[in-house]
Amino acid sequence: MTGFVRAVSAADIPDGHGRLWRHGSKRIALFRTPAGVYAADNRCPHQGYALKDGDVRGDVLTCAWHNWKFRLTDGQCLFGGENIRTYPVSVRDGWVYVDVTDPAPEEIAPELFASLLEAMGDVNTGRLARDTMRLRAIGMPLTEVVRTGVSYGATRAEYGWNHSLATLADCLTMASAFEEPLSALPVIQGLATVSRTEVRRPPRPRPDPADVAREYGSAAAGLAAFPALIDDERGDEAEALLRGLLVAGVSPGEIRHAFLTAITNHFLGYGHPMIYCQKAFELLTRIGWSEADTVLAPLVPAITWSTRYDRLPYMRRFLRAWREADPAGPLPVVPASAGPDTTVPAAVSAGLRQVLLDGMPEDAVAGVMGAVRGGVPVPRIIDVIASVAAARLGRFDIDSDTDDTKDAGWLDVTHTLTYVNALRWAWSADPSPAVLRGVLHAAWFVQWTSKFDAQGQPSPVGPHVVSDADEVLRAIRKRDPDQAVALVKGYDGPAAALETALTQAAAEDNSTASIMVAHAVKTTTAAISESRASGRAPLAAAARFLAAPKRERFVYQATLEAIDFIHGRAKGDTDPARG
Repeated sequence: MTGFVRAVSAADIPDGHGRLWRHGSKRIALFRTPAGVYAADNRCPHQGYALKDGDVRGDVLTCAWHNWKFRLTDGQCLFGGENIRTYPVSVRDGWVYVDVTDPAPEEIAPELFASLLEAMGDVNTGRLARDTMRLRAIGMPLTEVVRTGVSYGATRAEYGWNHSLATLADCLTMASAFEEPLSALPVIQGLATVSRTEVRRPPRPRPDPADVAREYGSAAAGLAAFPALIDDERGDEAEALLRGLLVAGVSPGEIRHAFLTAITNHFLGYGHPMIYCQKAFELLTRIGWSEADTVLAPLVPAITWSTRYDRLPYMRRFLRAWREADPAGPLPVVPASAGPDTTVPAAVSAGLRQVLLDGMPEDAVAGVMGAVRGGVPVPRIIDVIASVAAARLGRFDIDSDTDDTKDAGWLDVTHTLTYVNALRWAWSADPSPAVLRGVLHAAWFVQWTSKFDAQGQPSPVGPHVVSDADEVLRAIRKRDPDQAVALVKGYDGPAAALETALTQAAAEDNSTASIMVAHAVKTTTAAISESRASGRAPLAAAARFLAAPKRERFVYQATLEAIDFIHGRAKGDTDPARG
């Protein structure tokens, strides 16, 4: 009888109905039927109503509220979507005894992980949350929960790495900002984003790993061939090569360098591949290099099929200036070491920042190259570029985001901050000419996005002194961007509390569409990282973005674009108004 606890008199349980019994933190519903007494968790997994008030027929319990049905003998859900826990019962001398012993973690964990995967496949957010909290209750680290989410999302991502995987990676990082039990909140948000993005997609076909020694001669030759395969859009060969290099035991640093070289050969996909590369490798530091094949293989198609922005008209002037200023090839690389006390000479910093904010492409090239050749450490140049990215978020025309007739929105500018933050990570890991190319791309990016600045810049928002970081969170919830910015600028409390407030705003349901949840999470994570390097401005920028009203559905815009499509009008045409 180990684990059995005397509960109630059998006579006190209504025949065919239930009675609640409390034991510690457990709330157990007891039912008496002609076949015997049964015990089950009292809370229905559907919407949380009390099962003790349900109807019992035979051994089937029906929830009174929404008709979910459960078999009392084993908790199996017969109508609905999730089982309930049942407890062994013994009746002796008219008393009901219930075995409240919890199963061992190693016994229950496989069932919970399987349930979590089912919940992801069904886009069942409530079940995702419950299974995550059940796993936490048995001591399972959040890294293991995220590992399961990655195994689901990364293998199904149709075109490789995407926003949902990047979101899940950042959500694991964000979890540390929360006290228990809410540390699971961002992870659940990340799992839900992956679930909605990959709903009912089958696993993506993958090429088998290449025999690197046979096909390329050596691992070094394979690493050298990898960027060229991506550049030629030979995605399957590149992915097979990557998988073969992993099988051959090539080091993480060598793999990372091959990716960064391929990514910076062009300015790819509006910065997405660099951001995804950062998130993939940061994720692997948390869940282990043993998952490299799962995590990195889908990064290959995401890079391979990305738009080469340097082949579009947008970048022609910038690239022409780059070639004319440096015809011999890549810039000389200065040493990577640049501690926090290393500063950019004031004239260089102010001049470069002004050029990137309001100058011309030729000036941006000259400014960055001049800073590098003048001995300015690259991380300090990245500081300047990051400050301009934050300014872009501060200058963005908020009204344009909710104007369906305009082809511009918040996501056009938030990428500047997340891309620069990814470059900072890349440079810290691999201070090479390849990454320096990315710094030049970033200089163009933050300058080019000036086109999204509001016309006739309003007066800057001044600081509003406050010591309670929750005031910032409340301003974001109220959708008051000016107040949120003022409060961040004037905040004089502990930095960690302000970071937590912004993290909570990103992790809550202040955004609804998956794409907006993803950018709220990624922009906030990047802003916090950048603020630790360059001050408060990135946090104010993130607060403005989080608090601003946003267009989260694009049906009207899609309809307008469909009208243009039917009439053969391409973007940029100056034909008469749509009609």
